Amino acid sequence: MLLILTQSIMPEIWLGYGDSEIILDIKYENISQIPRPSMNQLDLEKLKIEIENKIVIQESTLILITSPFFFMLPMLTFIQNKSKELNIENIEYCILSKSIPQRVRQQLGENGISLSRLASEEVLDKVSKFNNIIIIDRIEYDPVFGYTGSPVRLLRECYPDGMNQVYSTIFDSLPQPGKYNEPLKLAIEVTSKFNFQSIHVISNNEGIDSIFIGDLTYSFNEAIQRFKSITQPTAESSKSAFISGNTNYSCQMTLGNSLNLLWNNYHAVRDNGIIILLSENRGGVGNGALLKLIENRLDLNGLDKYQYTKDLEHINFLNILREKYEIFLISSLPRIYSDKLGLKSLQRIKDGLDLIIEKNGKYSKSIIIPNSEITLVSV
Repeated sequence: MLLILTQSIMPEIWLGYGDSEIILDIKYENISQIPRPSMNQLDLEKLKIEIENKIVIQESTLILITSPFFFMLPMLTFIQNKSKELNIENIEYCILSKSIPQRVRQQLGENGISLSRLASEEVLDKVSKFNNIIIIDRIEYDPVFGYTGSPVRLLRECYPDGMNQVYSTIFDSLPQPGKYNEPLKLAIEVTSKFNFQSIHVISNNEGIDSIFIGDLTYSFNEAIQRFKSITQPTAESSKSAFISGNTNYSCQMTLGNSLNLLWNNYHAVRDNGIIILLSENRGGVGNGALLKLIENRLDLNGLDKYQYTKDLEHINFLNILREKYEIFLISSLPRIYSDKLGLKSLQRIKDGLDLIIEKNGKYSKSIIIPNSEITLVSV
C-alpha cells in the first residue's frame, strides 16, 4: 500500500520554455532518469577575487560577451567596480547576441553598465580599435564543434570561409557533441592569433561552478577539461525523451538554437523512439537556411555544394535523423513551419506525455533532460 501511495504522487519537474518554465506532470513510474551535470557553486567573493587578481583593466578596454548567460551580471559588476577604483572610464561593453531580457538590461544599467549590440560584421573592426580586449563566454555542448565557447562563436560569426571549411567536413555526418574534432581545432587555430584576455565560465542557472582566465586558447581548453568531467552523466537509453534547455538567454530563442538541444542528446533515445523538444522560439526559425527551406528558397539536392549559411547544419542533421525518430516540437511557431521541416507539432507538454503513454504503454518510461545545452548523456 505504501508503494502505491508513493507512486501516485506527482513529482514537480519544471522544464525551460523560453525565458520561463513549464511543469511536466509526470508520475514517478513514467520517469526513466533525469540526468543533470554535477556542478558546484562558486562563492561570489571567490569569483570577485579571481577576477580582480587575474584580469587586467587599462585605458581603451573592450569587454566583449560572445553569448549571454545567467550570472554574467556579477562578473560584469566586479569588472566595472574595479575600473572605477582604477579611475578608468573609457570601458565599452558589447555583446554579439540580441536575446537579453529587458530586466537584465535594467539590472546592468543600475550598475552603470550599458551593453551595446555588436553585429557579426562589425566585430573584427571593433576589436582593432581597442588596446585591451576581455572576452567572456560560457562553455556548452555543440553538435558541430563538439563544444562551444569564444573561439567557436567567433569563427561562426566572423569567418565565413572558415565555416565553409567546417561545413565540408560535417556534411552527411551525424552530430558530434563532446568530440574534440577537426572543426574545433580549426576554430582554435583561427582565433589563437588574437591577443585577448579570456574568461570562460562553467555554470547552470543556479550558480557558477568555475571560471578559467587566460589567453583565448588556454582558457577555452582548460574549461573544456573541467566541463566534460562534470556534465556527462550516465543513463540507460529510453524509448522516449523530453529535451529542454534554460541556462542561458538564447538556447530557445530560435528554432536553430533549439535544435542544438536536440542534437546534443538525441542518442539517449532508441531507434524509432519519440523525442519531445521544448522549443519556444519567440525569435522565429532564425534568419538562415531553415527559413530558406520553409520559404522554398533552398534546393535540398544542392546541400553538398552550398556555401555555409547559418543553420545549414540542422538541415543536414534532419535529413539523416528525422526518419529514425518521431520528433515533436512544443513551440510558438506556426505548425506549417514544422511540417515543412518534416517535424511534428504539439500544443502542450501534456499532449506529449499522453502521446508517449498511448504509444508505449501506461508504464513506459521517458528520460528527461532539462539542460541539454550543458548535458551530454552517456548511454
